[in-house]
Amino acid sequence: MVFILRVRSVFQHWLLLALVTSTPWSVAASEANPKNLLALLAPETTVGLVEATSQTLLRGGQIDFPLSVDVDLPIGAKRVSLDAALNPQSEAPRYVIVFEVALAKASRRVLGLKPVESTLFLGYSGQPYVIADDDSATDYIPGQQGVSSLVPHQGIVNDSGPVGTPLIFAYAFDKAKIQARRTMTVNTYVIDRARQTYVKSTFDYSEQQRFEVAYRISRYDPKRKQHAKNHDKEKDVDAFEKQGAAVKLSALLKDYAAKRDEARPITSALALRNEIFKSRNAALAQINANTFDDRPLNDPRFDSVVAVYAGKGPMGSGFYVTPDVVMTNWHVVDEHAFVEMKTYDGRETFGTLLGRDARLDIALVKVQDRGRPVAFYTGRNIDLGTSVEAIGHPHRLEFSITRGIVSAVRKHHSINLPSYAGDKVLYIQTDAPINRGNSGGPLFLGNRVVGMNTWAIKKHIAEGLNFSVHYSELLNFMNEHLPGFTVPPGGDS
Repeated sequence: MVFILRVRSVFQHWLLLALVTSTPWSVAASEANPKNLLALLAPETTVGLVEATSQTLLRGGQIDFPLSVDVDLPIGAKRVSLDAALNPQSEAPRYVIVFEVALAKASRRVLGLKPVESTLFLGYSGQPYVIADDDSATDYIPGQQGVSSLVPHQGIVNDSGPVGTPLIFAYAFDKAKIQARRTMTVNTYVIDRARQTYVKSTFDYSEQQRFEVAYRISRYDPKRKQHAKNHDKEKDVDAFEKQGAAVKLSALLKDYAAKRDEARPITSALALRNEIFKSRNAALAQINANTFDDRPLNDPRFDSVVAVYAGKGPMGSGFYVTPDVVMTNWHVVDEHAFVEMKTYDGRETFGTLLGRDARLDIALVKVQDRGRPVAFYTGRNIDLGTSVEAIGHPHRLEFSITRGIVSAVRKHHSINLPSYAGDKVLYIQTDAPINRGNSGGPLFLGNRVVGMNTWAIKKHIAEGLNFSVHYSELLNFMNEHLPGFTVPPGGDS
């Protein structure tokens, strides 16, 4: 049986948590007595596996190669969610192993590049030839620079008699000595759900391999096939870098058996989640310290916006309305008890649902990490034609800003309910581009929020028809669900 958990990033990399049967992991604990390990689990016959790797690493293409689990014991295994693992009332197996990949990096170094002498055969002296400019060629001709190549003329037939002297030139292709390396760091949490305890461990994996790859072998080299056969290919290096690394289940269980007396109690699901997220953020901080981008620091509005991940659904947006509460769309979080998020500075955090309304498409999330709350617009009117800006993550392009104008302020039936169900919702209609991933993000008028981006009419039907829940609806909802929070939905801005 093969069990696979796949999470796709924006760059189409896969993280696989797979049960396989024969791939080794370089951990000393792999030498274990199967009978003793099975006795450790008795009478259980199944273990649960949870993928808890950072969504930022996964979706950002930071995981270069997959992780797999070698089930080398006669025991079953099944995928479970982190929510189920931390819920004592769920039907998950008693023993659950949570995997958090902190690092999975492939790198290569070209240790040397030297020429290898060979020859070119370009035909015979009795056969006319021309200089052919071909940007895709990789041929080097003696006495010439660049990639122009001497080739037989295809438009002329030689009928002048016997062929002449062979046109043979010396040239050299390049042989690169490449050292490829893969390193992985995996944090594991083995949870005993019956005892409500867990054991945390960290496993490091490292493997390297050397290759000799030939580059720039001329298409006119008579021995090109032999040269290619005698050298590694670029695809061989790529395959090594992307090949999955496996950890033996017996190694994990032996490590757990050795540390079981040091098991820590699970005081609450929130506490264990916090520990997992601290580990994630430590890995993210190290990556961010070596990442250089064009992240603007002069617009404080971005500090109020978060990326929202809920289950396996698409990414959504949200924004802080108090230092520890984020507002987003109901359709982004749906019925999930826990919601994961990422802040503009790269930290990951999570929260629990405080309140929701499917008609308004509003949800409030109590967040573990504090952030900068937005300021709300509170004027009674918004002039049509006023410039507004939407911040969010359209099609997973995180923390993007788009601009448009206020086209109208109008009521429309809820997008989540039939047109006859309940009161209509007040929206701001705008032509500021809003795409999949913008849902739940703020619509700014200057530095104040006037709406929450929620839906758009599909582009093959119409252009520039995008809708944000009006700030008065947002403020009324917050006044109802956040004790002590009061902002008048109408008044002076």
